[in-house]
Amino acid sequence: MTWISSIFARYWRSVHLTLVAALTVALILRVGEINGLASRAVIGSFYYPFARLRMIASDFVGVRDDNQRLNNALVEASLKLSQLDEMRRENLRLSEIIGFQPPAGYGLIPARVISVLGTRLPVGATINRGSVEGVKFNQPIINQFGLVGRVISVETHTAAIQLLSDPANRVAARLSQSREMGIVKYDLMRGFMMDNFPTAGTINEGDTVVSSGLGGVYPPGLMVGRVVTIERPADIPFCHVMIEPMANFNSLEEVFVLKEQ
Repeated sequence: MTWISSIFARYWRSVHLTLVAALTVALILRVGEINGLASRAVIGSFYYPFARLRMIASDFVGVRDDNQRLNNALVEASLKLSQLDEMRRENLRLSEIIGFQPPAGYGLIPARVISVLGTRLPVGATINRGSVEGVKFNQPIINQFGLVGRVISVETHTAAIQLLSDPANRVAARLSQSREMGIVKYDLMRGFMMDNFPTAGTINEGDTVVSSGLGGVYPPGLMVGRVVTIERPADIPFCHVMIEPMANFNSLEEVFVLKEQ
């Protein structure tokens, strides 16, 4: 191998010139083919990586668009399910209302609650019925569960109502079982209670409280609540009677105005 190295070292200039001459002749004789090879080499070396990146970017944009379409479809499907569920619940409520009979001598004006007043517990509300539909001041408001309140002001197509949960409201009531009477009111600290019920009176947990008809606003026999707890202090003549109202004032939607016939 040393003699080859020595020969190459001695004649390297001649070898170099020979190779350059051969390459020049090859380029002159096969220009088109050489250019094609060179072009492919350049394209393969420089263009292909960028083309590949472009394809990857296009695929990424396509996947992103597909994900967006799927998300939109999912949101629309969820919205439709929510609407169907709300329709089902409304049908259940209306099914409970159908067949509801007013007290004797009264007719029903169906109404929908469009706004409520109050933070911790609603104390007032507005309904979508007014003087055009025959709504008047002081008419009782009920739903299928029981007494809700009374009308306190009337406009042409709306009316404001005072709920039983307003501490300023009072309802003359009696127990369905013993027929003994008291006053139902809402206390901010204690909740719904039946006031002025004598300690010696006959009352039990679970007794039904209805309107007595005294006072001229609410007709007798409207469901008001149910007795929950009874305390009989020894030093005062009246019981502490806590009741649970029949109507849920946090979920009022459909109500009725009682119109005297």
